[in-house]
Amino acid sequence: MRRAAYTAVAVLIALVTGVLLVPVAPAEEQQDPVAVVLTGLAPVSLGLSETMSVTGSVSNTGLTDLGSVSVRLTLSSVPLAERSAIRQVADGGAGIYSLPLYDTDTPIADVLAPGVKEGFRVSVRTSQLPLPAPGIYALGVEVVGYGSSGYVILGTATTLVPYVPAGTAPVNLTWLWPLSTWPGQTPGGVLLGDLIPREVSTDGRLRDLLDVGGSSTGVSWIVDPQVLQVVDEMTDGYLVEKGGEIRPGTAQQSATEWMRTARQVLGTEQKVRAREPATPPDVWSLPYADIDADAVVRARMETDVVRAVTSGPAITQSQLGRPSDGTIAWAPGGRIDPAALEVLVSSGVRAVVLREGAAPPVIDSPTTPSGYTDIDTAAGAVRALLIDPGLLDALTMPQRNQAQILAARQRFLAELAFVALEPSASPRNLIAAAGSTRWDPNPRLLRSLLASLKATPWARLVPVETVLNLPPSPVVRAVAGYESKSRSRELTDAYLGRVERASDDLDSLRGVTTQPLAITEPVRSALLRSESSAWRTRPSAGVALIEETQATIDAQIAELYVIPREGVTLSGDRGSVPVTVANDFDQAVVVGVTLTGSPAARLDAAALSGVQIEPGRKASLEMPVRIVGGDPLSVTVQLVDSRGKAFGLPTTMELRTTAYSRAALWFAMAAAAVLVLLVVYDIVRRARQRRPGAAT
Repeated sequence: MRRAAYTAVAVLIALVTGVLLVPVAPAEEQQDPVAVVLTGLAPVSLGLSETMSVTGSVSNTGLTDLGSVSVRLTLSSVPLAERSAIRQVADGGAGIYSLPLYDTDTPIADVLAPGVKEGFRVSVRTSQLPLPAPGIYALGVEVVGYGSSGYVILGTATTLVPYVPAGTAPVNLTWLWPLSTWPGQTPGGVLLGDLIPREVSTDGRLRDLLDVGGSSTGVSWIVDPQVLQVVDEMTDGYLVEKGGEIRPGTAQQSATEWMRTARQVLGTEQKVRAREPATPPDVWSLPYADIDADAVVRARMETDVVRAVTSGPAITQSQLGRPSDGTIAWAPGGRIDPAALEVLVSSGVRAVVLREGAAPPVIDSPTTPSGYTDIDTAAGAVRALLIDPGLLDALTMPQRNQAQILAARQRFLAELAFVALEPSASPRNLIAAAGSTRWDPNPRLLRSLLASLKATPWARLVPVETVLNLPPSPVVRAVAGYESKSRSRELTDAYLGRVERASDDLDSLRGVTTQPLAITEPVRSALLRSESSAWRTRPSAGVALIEETQATIDAQIAELYVIPREGVTLSGDRGSVPVTVANDFDQAVVVGVTLTGSPAARLDAAALSGVQIEPGRKASLEMPVRIVGGDPLSVTVQLVDSRGKAFGLPTTMELRTTAYSRAALWFAMAAAAVLVLLVVYDIVRRARQRRPGAAT
């Protein structure tokens, strides 16, 4: 009887008056003198229990005493008509018409002095609540009492509560839990800063994600293989560069514990709980280091994207002892460049994570469509997992205290419940995820959400594979363009230019060594780490990584060099120039040598190629040359790799020849001889003319 009366009053007020029912004069238009904080709500959804309890606290934030302070619940007169109204309530509930539930009035204090805080608990039987229909309701707490304006409402707080009847068909939820970080690790394994050690230590971000996720089942792990790789390396000890100093790391034990937990939660060492089936966890690989495919493909370094995609599964399997379920790419800005998507798909990516705005429905749907679609590329179709915007907002709400955690939890559940209550001919599948692979949620929120999902029959967790196996979505979506705003968030052209130069130098190093993998692979992995989308938000850290990587390459290149000499003098215009090449590598090298004159036209020298030098040895080479002109000539000596590209720094020497000075001497001697002959001839001629009888 009482419930029917409440319902009649609620409908009458909503349809006729359209105003907020209040029993006393409204408070003045100013800040409420009482701060109301909601910290608990049980159950999380109506229909799960016969009673509902709300806990929280009230604080006198004013300057005067407040008398006869009590709290009571309020409830929106009708369920929220649109899903967009959920955000409205989450933002404060302005414009939502609510009814005070008089029977819930609970005294707090006869006098509430300034600065005093009192806790409260209000309970009500759910059968007494005016619930005209299933749906999402705005549940509030209002504080009333005597203030400076008489008996008024002193403060309010609002949250969301679903009312979902038993038997409601569940909505399928795929909740993506990424494990990724800012991969600041040099080719030599030195960590740039202590971020990663802190993240895997107690109360660290990556530690919390594993601990919370490992206590439940049903979430879908999206794992960056680089995280598994770097933490595993830390278990044997590691170095950290911080403040310009390199020192031993102190989180080796934390890394060991994190890897043990990772293998239990994600791999083959998982613990089998009593009475629970030992189902394998849903584990997918990200491309290595979560590469910024948009920017890298734009820089025409597609092979790096291919390498990041294809190397990931092998690393994941070696670390976890089991293969991943496949590779998923996560668009860092929520949208993806079509050219990058094509490279990812051709490399073996099975799905891509986008925001819902990247592929909106062509025609507005009266109900929420499932969060997936297929995108055609030249390499074939790929399934896009579209993050539900309401769930995204809930997961990114502030989570610093219990009140904010409660608000985020109820927002998340309300979004799911609204979809579950929508009329639909077939089950819907929603994708829940934060906006970044490097999300930092409060573990208390995650625990509360996982426990709530386990208790709510109208939502169930399903793995990614379930969504991938669904038939094409009947909802037609248009893939949104990848505009300049998205491009502006990518790694910059100047930054990737430095990566490309380092990559070219590494190719030269590979082109001279006979066993390049031991040298080049650690550097190649560091270059992939320098192309991570993580550096979009920490560009200076990315620059530091590429500088360290370039320095490593330069130091390696310097192991093979020409021993300089001051000059060489040839005895003629042709001869051999001695060149000594030193190999300080611990492996043999094959190198070429070129000589270039300045000006080039004065020197004719054939290049040497295929010169093999054993480790730790020097090779003395003789390079045939021909020099033109008698002046000294500056000559550049340059090592070259197998492609004929310059390797390392050049050296210079001065080349001289004595050929032209000797020629000048012989010419002078010949001229002198001719002069002598002419003098002799003249003397002889004169002598003959003086003889008697000579003709006059």
